Formats: sequence, structure tokens, C-alpha cells
Amino acid sequence: MDKSNLPIKDVRLAIDEADKILLKALGARFRAIKYLGQLKKVEKKPVEDSSRERELKTIWKKQAKDLELNEEFVLLILDFILAESRRIQNEV
Repeated sequence: MDKSNLPIKDVRLAIDEADKILLKALGARFRAIKYLGQLKKVEKKPVEDSSRERELKTIWKKQAKDLELNEEFVLLILDFILAESRRIQNEV
């Protein structure tokens, strides 16, 4: 079937499903971040790890390229995720 003939409601359902997957992934990531924050607290390690953040940015840039996504947009999302990750770890 030619996808250009799909009704808008079907395309929106596909978008809603993708959004649900994104949110579930974020939930899983932030649950792991909370645990990471607990480990760092026990080990008396700082929340912020600039070398890890640089590593993640390199990984995300490569994945953005592989997936044909806008690199600036992807890095902006990562910056928001990293800020929330630091916030979560600081609250543990």
C-alpha cells in the first residue's frame, strides 16, 4: 500500500505510538539515573561527569547522522536530558 494514501488519523496513530515509545524510554533512562545517583552518593562521586557527557554527545551525534536526524536538534534534546539527569541525581 502506498503510504501517501494513508488517512491523517492513521499517521497520527503512528506518531502517538512513537511518542509512547519515547516516553517509556525516558522513564527507563531516568529510573536508571536515579539508581546511578544513589551509587554516586554512596561512592562520594560528583553528580556531574563532563567526560561522560562529552562521550554521550559524540555517540548521539553519530547516531543522529546514521538516522538522518538534525544534529543540532538531537544535541539540544540531549542537553535537556542531561540537565534533568543532574537534577534527579542531586535529589537522591
